[in-house]
Order: sequence, then C-alpha cells, then structure tokens
Amino acid sequence: MASVAPTIYTPERISPPGDTIRDILEDLGMSQADLARRMGRPANKINQIIQGKKEITADTALELESVLGLPASFWMNREQNFRLALSARKQREAQTQACEKAKEFPCAEMARLGWIVKKTTWLGKYQELLRFFGTAKLNALKGAVDLAPSFRKSDGKTANPEALAAWLRKGFIEAQKLERAAYSKQTTLANLEAFRALTCRGAKGLTEELPAYAASIGIAVVFVPHLQKTYVGGAAYWQGDFPTIQLSFRGSRLDILWFNFFHELGHILFHSPKETYLDDFSADQHPHELEANQFAADALIPPATWSEFLSNGNFGKLSVIQFANAVGIAESIVVGRLHKEHIIPQTKLQECYLKVPRH
Repeated sequence: MASVAPTIYTPERISPPGDTIRDILEDLGMSQADLARRMGRPANKINQIIQGKKEITADTALELESVLGLPASFWMNREQNFRLALSARKQREAQTQACEKAKEFPCAEMARLGWIVKKTTWLGKYQELLRFFGTAKLNALKGAVDLAPSFRKSDGKTANPEALAAWLRKGFIEAQKLERAAYSKQTTLANLEAFRALTCRGAKGLTEELPAYAASIGIAVVFVPHLQKTYVGGAAYWQGDFPTIQLSFRGSRLDILWFNFFHELGHILFHSPKETYLDDFSADQHPHELEANQFAADALIPPATWSEFLSNGNFGKLSVIQFANAVGIAESIVVGRLHKEHIIPQTKLQECYLKVPRH
C-alpha cells in the first residue's frame, strides 16, 4: 500500500487555551469574575488569559487545576501548543516574504538529483532549501556563498554562488556519513603508492575503492555531480579535525579525475586547514595551486622516472603501456601527461583514455 506523507495542518484561526476555559465556564455556569475570585486573581488578568494575551504559567495552571478540575499538565500543554502555533504562523509569514531568495538557487536541478524534494511553490522550495542547508534562514549561508566571487575560470566566467554553495553542502552532507579513521599526514604520505595503484583499477578503483581506502586513513572522499554554472572540478576543506576531498564528474576522463584527486590531496597535505580550496584546474598561477599541481604530477609519476622516460623518445603505445606498468599507474595518466606537455599530438593514443560514468 502506498504511503502518503501527512499534510501540515495550518488553521486560519489558532485557538488559545482561553477558548477551552470559556467553554468550561459556560458548562459550569461560572463567570470570568467568579473564576478570578476563586483563583485569587484580578478579573482583568483572567480576561487577558482567556483572550490569549497573557501566558498560562505553571502557577496559573495549578490554580486552574484546583478550580476547573483539568490537570495542570493539560493547561501547560495547551499553552505551549498555542504559542508554538503562533510562532509557526509568524515564521511562515516571514518565509513567504523571504522565499524570493529561493529563486537564486538551482532548485529544479537539485530536485532532479534528489538533493531536495520537488515543490511547486517558492515557499515550498524555500523550506526545502532550509532543510538541505540545515539553517533557519538562507541569509545565514553568507559564508558559503561568499566563496564564489573569488572562484573564477580562466575565461572570466564567475561561478554562481548559490549553486556553488549547494554543491559544497552536498559534499559536506555525504562526507558526514562516512566512517573514517583518525587522520595523519605522515600516514597519508606513506600511502601515496597505494593511491597510485588504485589508478589501475578502472572506474571502480576511483569511485568505489578510493573512498573506502581514503576513509581508512582518515580522509573523506566524496563525488558530487557539478551543478550548472559552478565550473568546479574539485574542492578540499576540513570538517573539524578531518579533511574532505570533494570531486565532481566535470571532465569525466579517468586521468583527469585522478589528477584532480591528487591536486586536492596536495591542498590537504600542505595548505591551511582553515581554508576551502575550490578548483577548476585552469591556468591559475596562485602559489597554492601551482604547488598542488606539482605535487599531483610528481605523486603520480616520480620526476626522475618521467625524465628518463622522456629521454628515451619512444612514445608509442607499447612503450607507454610498459612505462605505466613499471611505474604502477594507469596508461591513460601517462597519455594525459604527454598531451598536457605537448610531447605528442592530441590526436595520438586517444584510445588509451577511459571515461568514468557520470553519476
């Protein structure tokens, strides 16, 4: 049998506890003045309680119990539910005024990916975004949204800050789900060869085996599809005392994605844990980016080994395969490096490239 999600009941009029008091007084044939006298309270204070203008305190609830018979807990719960309903109405009114903010986020794309529930009204979309980001107001996202202005592609395009904030938030959520060991820089450096060996395991080695292995040494690796106008290939950041590497499937070639991983790993190993590093892997000349690029290149293929390979001058397919096997990396990474450094034409050895299925 199909299940139906409960509909939130939002009555036009919210009934205060005073309505119940008024009904009981009518049944008992008692006036408000009589009730005030029996409770030892001024008549105007009782009238304010009945109108919902004055809250029922614990003392008042106990007095109502003595006079009207219903337990004090009933009156306290009635009062609490009334005040909560008033606050909920006020919040809905505020959200209705603020829901235009939802138009700045890629709600349709996020719903298609299953990140939020699809809603037809902007208020519904706004409320879904609040749940997704774990915040009471979208204005509270200023820190995450402000990351985008400094994140520019080399061709001058600026990332959509709200889309980028959503992409980062999804990675944060997925990383939180992972069980992981304590992180150690020394342990990570000692395991670079193991990471390199995973490059030979095809798409499974990247998307399945890499996250599991990284978690075993304290690093969260998550893959999050990039959203339109984010232009992001990867990010590196810390959540408390553990690092996270977040990768998109932008540039779906296996060699590109592996380089992206090692690049972000460079940020984790050598740069401040207080920063969030966003990368599109363009020709960014910032020292941190250059350092991360160099680390990725050297970690994948040791510099001396690469120089020796280049000095031989044989870049045929068999030679590339033999070199990749000797180094212990995927041949596509060798071909990608040869193309990147313009050592062979882009049209040569294209058959060595492997695509990673988009998720």
